[in-house]
Amino acid sequence: MKRLSLLVVILFLSHSLIFAQEKGEKLPYKQWEIGVNVGVSNFAGSTIVSKSEFLKGFNNFKGDMNFGYGLLVKKNFTSVFALEGAYNGTSLTGTPKSGFAYKAFKTDINEFDLNTVWNMNNLFSKNKFDRKIYWYTKLGVGVTNVNNKEFTHATVQNAWRYWTLPVGTGLVFRITDNVRLDLGTQLSWVNSNRLDGTNQFTLTSANPNGYLIGQVREKYFYTHAGLNFMLGKKPAKPAPVVEAPKPQPKPEPKPEPKPAPPAPPKHVIPACVGQIFKVYFAFDKWDLNSSSIAELDRLAKDMKENPSVDLEMKSHTDSRGPASYNMKLSEKRGKSVLDYLTAKGISSSRINAQAFGETQLVNKCKDGVRCKEAEHALNRRTETLVIE
Repeated sequence: MKRLSLLVVILFLSHSLIFAQEKGEKLPYKQWEIGVNVGVSNFAGSTIVSKSEFLKGFNNFKGDMNFGYGLLVKKNFTSVFALEGAYNGTSLTGTPKSGFAYKAFKTDINEFDLNTVWNMNNLFSKNKFDRKIYWYTKLGVGVTNVNNKEFTHATVQNAWRYWTLPVGTGLVFRITDNVRLDLGTQLSWVNSNRLDGTNQFTLTSANPNGYLIGQVREKYFYTHAGLNFMLGKKPAKPAPVVEAPKPQPKPEPKPEPKPAPPAPPKHVIPACVGQIFKVYFAFDKWDLNSSSIAELDRLAKDMKENPSVDLEMKSHTDSRGPASYNMKLSEKRGKSVLDYLTAKGISSSRINAQAFGETQLVNKCKDGVRCKEAEHALNRRTETLVIE
């Protein structure tokens, strides 16, 4: 189970690398490959195939990790499918679990397989090409030579050959155009009851829970790392087809260039735009004094010289007195300025007049704050902003 979980994690982490790759050749130009690998194997237990307890597993031994090696020859037919002839050689060893009166076993294994190998990335992808990394699975048939070296029962000491069902999966990394790194694992189901050195599973009074030899299949894992060497040369690219030069058409006479249209006149913003003209008033008054009239005369002159500009006019009072009274007082101050400008020939449609009373003071002199008269005077004002 741990081995299966580790394989799932490796496949998950490799997912983005496997599927996000640049395209290469659509079909494998190197159809043959040979490979060598080394790894570890261990006994994985037995499985019952009788009708009453079909596929029930059991294992009376603690399997050891043992060195193994393998060879393969593969023929790639497409970017998805290949046939592989493989050989795996290893030994299986183990000791009986507590409660079982068996001896430790050692069994030599020589397995010969013919496998179908499937490139799963190309199988499930619309784009089929020679990938840098790919995930494969394999399924095949084989024959396993089982030779018991250390065993529990003397009747199993001879070499036996059994039909085998190998299934496996792994990842292949393309190191160069000719070399591949193969990391994989294989589970071999052997039609045998002799891998663990015993064959006493028969129904007897001394062994009422046993099984007939023909009702048991055994299995072992072989996990490996290897190098595969690709054979064959990349086909030469066809020579580019050189087309005969086409006759050049006679150049057509160029039309006379049309004179460029005159550039539109640039818009010049009047210099007075953005200027603020301020008029101040005496306490509780809205009439204009001499300095206010001089300021408004200068404003009227700019307005006449620049008929495209308009005014935004805002009138204010200080904070003394009731707010409602101050609002009406600011309206009167705005009207006196508006009347003066219209008398100077400025259309009232060019003036947007607003009154704010005591709501927009320029300093701290609000209700309840003691201020000097000069500070209050700064709030008694009408401001005009020239806009375009």
